Amino acid sequence: MRRRHALRPRKTLEARLWPRLRAMREQGWHFRRAAPFKTFTMAFVEHDARLVIDLLEGEPGQRKAPASIVRDRRLNEQGYNVLRLWHCEAERDLHGALHKIREMLESLSPADS
Repeated sequence: MRRRHALRPRKTLEARLWPRLRAMREQGWHFRRAAPFKTFTMAFVEHDARLVIDLLEGEPGQRKAPASIVRDRRLNEQGYNVLRLWHCEAERDLHGALHKIREMLESLSPADS
């Protein structure tokens, strides 16, 4: 019985992050998961704030892949901002990653007048 439990796959970071992003609906944010855009898929996107959340594999400090540079340019041309979170850091500190996402959303929102 212990062995079966040990072999059970752990929830991925995306699966752990998704319900927390969906819960942000209470604050007026409506995220989509695995949203198509041109020839690629965005992990998470909030269209009203024009925010794309990208989870990067590897270690902080590594260079971006050429495909990421092209994708970023296309997203920027359409008015989207990309928030990059290193997978290893977000996995270790999910609360901190959510804090960064909220800060970015607030910075992109027009000030209430």
